[in-house]
Amino acid sequence: MNEIYKSYKDRVDFYLVYIREAHPSDGWQVRANLDDKLEYLEPRTEDERAKLAGVCMIDLGFEMPMLLDNMDNEVDLKYAALPERLYVLDADGRVAFRGIMGSRGFDVETWHDGVQKQAALSAAQAAE
Repeated sequence: MNEIYKSYKDRVDFYLVYIREAHPSDGWQVRANLDDKLEYLEPRTEDERAKLAGVCMIDLGFEMPMLLDNMDNEVDLKYAALPERLYVLDADGRVAFRGIMGSRGFDVETWHDGVQKQAALSAAQAAE
């Protein structure tokens, strides 16, 4: 994802949105998180969510900017994002690409195709 971001960041706005924790230790936990010692409580405040988002950015090495969903989970609910999902929005905020929900649908190459198409469309519209 970082390479795609670096390639297109001058033509496309990129944002990660940190939503509610998919597998909190005080909720539904998965074996892989336990094995990797990735155990985090579900944040109860925006400050707690922001701290956990920072941990996520550092641990996963994300370079693109990250936004924080509010505690009402508006982005998560609007985009059916939990546990993770890739999107491309056009200049008007409409969905141009919607990845499949969940880790099995987290297909960076298909998302990259969506980014390429949107960048080309935006460039063509700007040239008109």
